Amino acid sequence: MHEMSLMGGVFEVIEQTLAQHDIKRVLQVKLKVGELTNAEPDALNMAFEAYSKDTRCEGAELIVERVPVRGRCRTCHGEFALATMIFLCPMCQSSAIDVIQGEELLLESLEVE
Repeated sequence: MHEMSLMGGVFEVIEQTLAQHDIKRVLQVKLKVGELTNAEPDALNMAFEAYSKDTRCEGAELIVERVPVRGRCRTCHGEFALATMIFLCPMCQSSAIDVIQGEELLLESLEVE
């Protein structure tokens, strides 16, 4: 389950952030997770619970916002949603596509006490 290693990275960022501030408890953690990470929300929740045990994050709500895949054509420079794993520009049919969204795993926000 690669969600455990992903959440390990998230918790490194959370701990660095908490070390810079006088925070008693984390109430909510919001993540933006790109569809290409193949991270399942239920598995992320389980990993979050495991990592948060006995920390200031224990009991916090995890909100996972899925980020759809978007591409940009290097030929015609059009931007578009990528609904399948066949990366073709819908405007010019070029296969010269850059993924511009959907690979991210971002700590969007922390709500703290």
